[in-house]
Amino acid sequence: MNRNLELLNPAIMGDEQAMYELFRYLREHDPVSYVEHHNYEPFWAITRYEDIKFISQNNDRFINSPRTVLVQKQFEQVLLENFGSRNGLETLIHMDAPKHKKLRGVTREWFKPGPISKLSSTVKSIAKQYVDKMEARGGECDFVKEISLLYPLQVIMSIIGVPPEKEGMMLKLTQELFGGADPSQARGVNPEDALAVLMDFFAFFSEVVEDRKKNPKDDLATVLASALIDGEPMEQLDQISYFIITATAGHDTTAATVAGGLKALIEHPDQLQKLRDKPELCHSAAREMIRYTSPVRHMMRTTTQDEVFQGQTIKAGESICLWYPSANRDSTAITNPDVFDIERDNKSQLAFGFGSHMCLGQHLAILEVELFFRELLPRLKHIEFASEPEWVQAIFVGGLKSMPLRYEFN
Repeated sequence: MNRNLELLNPAIMGDEQAMYELFRYLREHDPVSYVEHHNYEPFWAITRYEDIKFISQNNDRFINSPRTVLVQKQFEQVLLENFGSRNGLETLIHMDAPKHKKLRGVTREWFKPGPISKLSSTVKSIAKQYVDKMEARGGECDFVKEISLLYPLQVIMSIIGVPPEKEGMMLKLTQELFGGADPSQARGVNPEDALAVLMDFFAFFSEVVEDRKKNPKDDLATVLASALIDGEPMEQLDQISYFIITATAGHDTTAATVAGGLKALIEHPDQLQKLRDKPELCHSAAREMIRYTSPVRHMMRTTTQDEVFQGQTIKAGESICLWYPSANRDSTAITNPDVFDIERDNKSQLAFGFGSHMCLGQHLAILEVELFFRELLPRLKHIEFASEPEWVQAIFVGGLKSMPLRYEFN
């Protein structure tokens, strides 16, 4: 059996050890691998750091459309029929120049380091709220379900301007969107079920847009509702797509990092103690947690000309898939990549992507992770696993689904 087919197996991609072993094998033996599976259109799997970085920084040669994430043929057809695109709703991650640059510019100022730093007091307050909740649980909780999934959700919803009573619905929709291959999170097994999730997002954010047009506020929703592109109001489909990617990617990946970061600290008590002793390392620790967990598993590109990587010729118009967790464990680019080191520099890691499509919300994500652990660790006396952590079965965005803990506060 060709091992590259395991990339499409949610059970393997939802098993931390099995996933990284697979990436190690592919980097060493099949780094540019042609994948053919009856449920998917063929694609090339790219697993080495140098190739992924090169592709990411050359967007004119490797474009995002028409395939941006791995979607089964049946669902691609449903999206094509309903939206005229194999990607469905076209978000920032699906767009190419010049449209991508224009729409990214709508919120660019919001997500720069300066404006994000001004959110510190808000994020710190929400972090304290969830550490307080953890303490109030009396020494035991499922950290993922009760803390890490909800904390960044509340942060991004407050920035967008979505009321707290809608957070539960937004969490459910995000899990159905990203966890569509996980039996416990998927809405159903048919392409129509996945389409229904997108339509629910569309309906919800359509109401938000209309409300902000009538009742503008000092929030991101108002910025998007009133945005102009080339002097004209942003198209509704673009507005809704913008909301969806901001709301979903803005909390799900950070939640995965907070949970995966705490798991790594528990498994590396020397790093946990170091972070207790030197809380000023929380910023670099946050960046290491993001590299170490790499919640976004992949993105896809399409070649505009013939390309050669590792001796393999990829023809113009063929699809390629960039596997970020593999790049972030590539020893040719990152020293001792399997070691969790909170003092690591991490300027070269690719968890946020690279080039013009580098994650717009990276500074917010780092701030959220940093401030959570700044709040938690000084109050925490002891922590351990209460039972084995469980992972979401997903090939696009992944992370922990459950992590029962026992702990004692000071």
